Amino acid sequence: MSGSVHDEALGDVVRQLTAIAAIRRRLVRELPQGLGNGSSVLAALAHCGETRLRELAHHLDLDMSVVSRQVAQLELQGAVVRRANPEDRRSSLVSITPSGRAWVDALVRAHTDSVAAATADWTPQELTTLTTLLERLRDGLSRRMHGTEPRDDAPDRSGTHASPAPLP
Repeated sequence: MSGSVHDEALGDVVRQLTAIAAIRRRLVRELPQGLGNGSSVLAALAHCGETRLRELAHHLDLDMSVVSRQVAQLELQGAVVRRANPEDRRSSLVSITPSGRAWVDALVRAHTDSVAAATADWTPQELTTLTTLLERLRDGLSRRMHGTEPRDDAPDRSGTHASPAPLP
């Protein structure tokens, strides 16, 4: 692809990603019970299980103070519990409660329903292609930001596959 055509295509990609990010922010603002950005924390805890705050912040690529504030708010809402780490009393372990898991399940259903409605006329192959390209973009951006190598555990999208549960 020539330089100007490539630059134009990259501009189109950035514009689409920006538009999708704006839609996601709007969806987050409309989450029930003031859940807001805490949905990412809940999704990570639902996926990873009980974890230290520092590991959670690292997993989410967020500052520790941001995650701590979100966990405190989720704790007040009964979505997570925090306890002292028996191996290191200076740190806390955080886990999702049944109420928090119910919120994540509802959010996953809502997001899945939204994407299903938006892609109702897409073929399974188109969805697989989109997933493959998004994974490549995510991995490339991650490598660029963190100086890491490509993931060895990236799923093979060349054949049939089981779709992972979407996270809010």
